[in-house]
Amino acid sequence: AWEIPRLTSEPGYFPTMEEVQFLTYLEAAIKETLRLYPAASFNLKHCEEDTFLSDGTFIPGGAQVGLPYYAMGRMASSDCEAYKPERFLDPESGKLVQISPFKFNAFHAGPRICLGMNLVMLEMKIVVAGLLSRFHIAVAPDQEATYVRSISVPLKNPFMVHIERVAAPVA
Repeated sequence: AWEIPRLTSEPGYFPTMEEVQFLTYLEAAIKETLRLYPAASFNLKHCEEDTFLSDGTFIPGGAQVGLPYYAMGRMASSDCEAYKPERFLDPESGKLVQISPFKFNAFHAGPRICLGMNLVMLEMKIVVAGLLSRFHIAVAPDQEATYVRSISVPLKNPFMVHIERVAAPVA
């Protein structure tokens, strides 16, 4: 795993865009989180004209088509409920595997794909790398994450964690 030493040795330092490009496991972890807990759990689209899908399914013009992203993220494999960032990494090279946005659709796909998706991924990697290098974050005892099924999948109850500042290394 690639690290950014300045994160732990220089207080207030945040990684550059070039540095976070090497944090492939962190990006895989973020993508796995978005697969399981998408920002929008459901979306409706309006079909303008009669359409046949690639599998032959007919959708009449004027129909509403629901896209259940929360459910779709749990249909890919037999272990789809498990949190496994490795599913986004090549097992031999450790590099990120390119997955079609139609399969991993946290940012939608096609002509309506999120224009800011690369900026969002960059920002998430910078913030998460900065936080995890400065703090130990542990789930408090007896916590269970349960969610409300709605458009944004919020937590049902408060979820408590312990946060402890990491001691700065002595120079």
